[in-house]
Amino acid sequence: MPFCPSCKYEYEPGVNSCPDCGVNLVDKLAEDTMAGPDEDEFDWVPIARIMSEQVAEMVIEALQAKDIPAILYSGTGFFGQSGAMGPSSYQPVGGGYTIMVAADSVDDADHEGEVILGEDWKKAKLFDIDSSEEERPS
Repeated sequence: MPFCPSCKYEYEPGVNSCPDCGVNLVDKLAEDTMAGPDEDEFDWVPIARIMSEQVAEMVIEALQAKDIPAILYSGTGFFGQSGAMGPSSYQPVGGGYTIMVAADSVDDADHEGEVILGEDWKKAKLFDIDSSEEERPS
């Protein structure tokens, strides 16, 4: 599968350039560009859905900078249209970008999200973070 060296999206075979970045795709990304949390390493919890890709990526970067394990789901997978980590059956309702964090980091991620986005974070949250853990989606 080809990848965009700029935005790191993975594309279907036969696509030669990234329509968003306008750069030629490569067969493989450098190891450090794909670094990030392993999908199977944590019990992931969807905590917010954000419609803007740039805002969602900003939140993910801020969470990761605070050592909060976080990943971003787009329409059909991680980090892009077909997903740099492979396709997924997870489909966000209504589109957008779903922020997923490790289950034991939900409260920290909620605090950071509110610091970054304020009222917009409260609107983007998928559940009441203050609720008991039994009520949280998994």
